[in-house]
Amino acid sequence: MLRSEPVTPELQQYEELRRLYYASFPEDERISWYRLFTDAEGRQMLAWFDDDMLIGLTYVFRHEDIAYVGYLAVEEELRNRGYGSEILKAVCFMYALHRVVVDIEIVDENAENYEERLHRRDFYLRNGFQRTGIGYYIFNVDYELLSAHGTVTKQEFRDLISAHWGSFGTASVTAEMKDIKA
Repeated sequence: MLRSEPVTPELQQYEELRRLYYASFPEDERISWYRLFTDAEGRQMLAWFDDDMLIGLTYVFRHEDIAYVGYLAVEEELRNRGYGSEILKAVCFMYALHRVVVDIEIVDENAENYEERLHRRDFYLRNGFQRTGIGYYIFNVDYELLSAHGTVTKQEFRDLISAHWGSFGTASVTAEMKDIKA
């Protein structure tokens, strides 16, 4: 049975979680570690444990009835053991009254990491997420939105980003929203 704890500087594994965050996401897909904790209303970073063993982290922010899983990472040596699925199911349970959305890099056969993108998309689809047909471009990366517990519209996603990142996020997303073939 997994358990979670809010990530705070006082958490014993704080530096380990910071390392996991930076190791798990490419530079152009992450924001500053410290920015994740500023203006924290509606945002929650959790550390996930199996007994006392740290297995991963999630970062979720909410707006109205949408919960956006901005980051989900599992320790590299623990991947492919079902922990990611367990964490995702727990997050969906925690936000059972919300539509839960994630974004993934668009699966592009010409991308250097094509197999990784395909694996990631299949992981979310196996765990109850559906393709929304919505994509966006930000920080030189094309993303596709997936959702569980219902879908979202482009405008709802814009509103979510605006609520959490202000005009910075909205400008990037609004200008580049596009439809994706499902």
